[in-house]
Amino acid sequence: MAAGDPTVEEDHSMTMSPLHPDHLAPGNQVGPWRILELLGGGGGGRLFKVEREEHPGQPFTLKVALRPAGQHVQEEEDADGRVSREAAIHMAYDTGLKVHALDHWLGPSGYLYFVTDYVEGETFTEWCWRVKPTAARLLDVFTEVVRLVDKLHRRQLWHRDLKGANILIRKQDGQPVLIDFGVARQPGMATLTVGVPPTSPHLLPPESLTFLAEGSWKEGAAFEPGTAGDLYSLGALLYEALTDGYAFDPKLPYDKLVLAIATKVPSAPHVLNPRVPRALSDISLRLLAKRPEDRYAGTEALLQALWDAAKEKKKPEWQISLEQPLPEDVGTSETSAESEAERCEEPLAVEDEASEHDPQSRAVVSTPGRTRRRAVAWALCGALAVFLALWLALSMLAPPFEKGSSLVPASTVSALRRLPLFRHVAALACATAGLACPSVPTRPDTGVRCPDASTQAMFQRLKIRKEFKAVVDINQPGDQSQLGTYQDGPVVGRIVGYSWADPALPDGTLLYGRLWTGPGIYDEGAEAVIIRYTEARLPDGSTYPVCIVLGGYDGRVPKLQGSDSGSVVLPRALPAAAVWSWP
Repeated sequence: MAAGDPTVEEDHSMTMSPLHPDHLAPGNQVGPWRILELLGGGGGGRLFKVEREEHPGQPFTLKVALRPAGQHVQEEEDADGRVSREAAIHMAYDTGLKVHALDHWLGPSGYLYFVTDYVEGETFTEWCWRVKPTAARLLDVFTEVVRLVDKLHRRQLWHRDLKGANILIRKQDGQPVLIDFGVARQPGMATLTVGVPPTSPHLLPPESLTFLAEGSWKEGAAFEPGTAGDLYSLGALLYEALTDGYAFDPKLPYDKLVLAIATKVPSAPHVLNPRVPRALSDISLRLLAKRPEDRYAGTEALLQALWDAAKEKKKPEWQISLEQPLPEDVGTSETSAESEAERCEEPLAVEDEASEHDPQSRAVVSTPGRTRRRAVAWALCGALAVFLALWLALSMLAPPFEKGSSLVPASTVSALRRLPLFRHVAALACATAGLACPSVPTRPDTGVRCPDASTQAMFQRLKIRKEFKAVVDINQPGDQSQLGTYQDGPVVGRIVGYSWADPALPDGTLLYGRLWTGPGIYDEGAEAVIIRYTEARLPDGSTYPVCIVLGGYDGRVPKLQGSDSGSVVLPRALPAAAVWSWP
C-alpha cells in the first residue's frame, strides 16, 4: 500500500495511545500491555483488563494512577503515592495477587501503573444480589473475608477501606479476594491523606467523627482507625448482607448522616429481616458499636464468635435464603375499587394465611396447578377491568347515543358511572393512554393498587428492593447539580447509578410517566408535586410495566422557591421508589 494512503493514516491514529488514563480504550497500549476493557476505579486510579502482546488470551489487571508522578498540590490526593503504596503492599504481603509489572506510562515522570493477576469473579455486593445466599453460606464467605483481614492485622497492616466493592468473589472456587489497598496503612508508613482515610462517608466509624470535630486535622493530623476501624467496616459489610440495606443511609445529607452515625443505634438485622439468625445479627451490631472498646478485641476474637455461630448453621432456619419475603400487598381503603380487587384475590387468601403459620412455606415454589389457577383468576379480573375501563373511557368521549341505538342503554351507562370503581378506572385508563378525557383530574387518585403485571415485574422479575435515584425528565436541559423547571404532563426520567442504589434498574434505564403540579398536593404542609412512572426501558432494550414514584415512598416532592401556578422548580434528580400502590 502506498505511503500517504488515507487508510494507513487512519489505522495509525487508532493505535496511538492517548495522553491521559481516562482516555484509554480497548486496543490502546500501556507499555507492552494491550487494553481489553475498563474494570472500574476510584479517585486514585483506573483499573483495566489487559493482555501482553506476546501472550494473547491470558488476562491481567492493570491499575494506573490518574496524575503524573510528583504533580499534586497539598490539597490534592497523592494518586501516584496511593498506587505506589498499593503495588508495594502486594509485593510485600500475601494478598493473593502477584505483581507482574511496575512502571511509568508515557515517560519516566508519567503515570505510574502496576499489573497483577486477573481475578474473574464479581464483587461481594454483586454476589449477594445474584446468589441470595443462605445464612450458612454467607457465614462461610464472611468468615473467609475475616481470615484475610486477620492475616493483614497479624502483620500490623490495616486495609481501611473494607466494603463490598473491594472484595471479589472468585468464580473459580467461590473464595473472596481483597483488592484496592490504596489507603491501607502500616505503622511507619508515610501519610498520604490529611484527616480521615478516603472512604464512603456512611462507612466512617464514630471515633473518626470525634477526631474531625476536634479540628486537629487542620494542622495536618491524620486519623488512624487501626484494628477497630477495620472491624467497624466488617460490621457494616455484614449488616448490608443480612438486611439488603445500610446501617446508616448514604443518601442522607452529610450533616444528618454524621449525626446518625454518632448517636443512632441501627435496627437489629433480625428485626429488619426475620430470616436472619440472631447470632449473626448480634455479631453485626457488636461490630458497629459506637465505642471501639465495645467491639471485638481483634480479628481473632471475631473469628471465635463466628466459629461459635457456625455450630448452629445446620439448623433448618440457616438453610433458607436470606432474601426477604415480598412485602404483603395490603390496602385498607373502604372504596368499592378495593373491594372489587379483594374479590379478585380471594383464591389466594387461603395460601397467604397458610404461609403465615408455616414460615418455611414461603420458601417453597408454588405448584404448577396453583400457579395456573392464580394466573387464570388474575387474567379474568384483569380482562374484566380492562374491558370495562376502555369501554367506559370511550363512552365518556363519544357523543350521546342516538335513539334506537343497539349499544348499551344510556340508563345502564349512567348507573355504571355512579360506581366509584368505574369512575376511578376510567380516569386512570384515560390518563395512562393519554386520551383527552373530559375533566381529567389536576391530581391523581391515591391508594390505587398497582396492576399485578407491574408488581410482578418490579418485585419478582427485576427484584427491586432498595430505593434509587432518577433524573426527573431527560428533556430538561442542564446537569444534575442545577434546578429544573417543569409543567404538568408527560416526563421521561432516567436512572442515575450510585454505589448505594438498587442495581435491579441499571444506570441509564429510562422511565416513562407523568408529572402533576396540583393544586391540592401537599407534603408536610408545603405545596408539592406528584411524579409517577408506569414503564421502564432498560439499557438492553427490554421494557417492564412499573409503579415508580419520585420523592421517596410518600410520592411527594415539595416545590422549590420560584415555582408559580404554571410551572414548578425542582431538583433535576430525586430519590425514587417502587411501590405496591400509588401513595
